Amino acid sequence: MNIEIKITDTTNVEFPIIIRDKKGNIIYCQNKHGFWWESTYDDNCKESTYNNSDGYWYECTYDNNGNELTFKNADGIYRIKGEFVTKKEFEAFVNGTPEYTMEELVAKLGHNFKIKK
Repeated sequence: MNIEIKITDTTNVEFPIIIRDKKGNIIYCQNKHGFWWESTYDDNCKESTYNNSDGYWYECTYDNNGNELTFKNADGIYRIKGEFVTKKEFEAFVNGTPEYTMEELVAKLGHNFKIKK
């Protein structure tokens, strides 16, 4: 989304500045001190992304019933269906193609496997 607003004269500006999308969701807000935040929403008006001028952000996805499916944020927190997971578990879930090192495979599967050449 990345909305950029430059105000050169604040004499007649009323704060907060609020911009809404066609469905009425607030997609941008800025206060008189310059702090701003912006959001995007999915088709069901559920907030999908959030970013602010302090550098904080998060991203969410939802299942067909509107329940949180995935969540990740700037603090390194990852959730799948409300459960906290590691970044690697999160990426494997999102991408559907987990990759493991040989050490991780041994730890996960034990020594009872062979690699075909």
